[in-house]
Amino acid sequence: MNRDAILAELMELEGVLQDDRLSDYDRIALHGAQQALRHVLEPDTWHPASQTFYRIDNRPSEAVSLLVH
Repeated sequence: MNRDAILAELMELEGVLQDDRLSDYDRIALHGAQQALRHVLEPDTWHPASQTFYRIDNRPSEAVSLLVH
């Protein structure tokens, strides 16, 4: 994926994030995707990775969380 394609994806994500109908979980997942793409363009801006992972419309269940910890 070249720089222009990444910039196009970032612009598309900005448009999708403007939709007021997005759930909080979808918005968080899209922000994560946006952040990952920005880091590809500017790797010097990386922050330590979060231990929390989000997927659109999918929350970790308590049972799974207990098994992990």
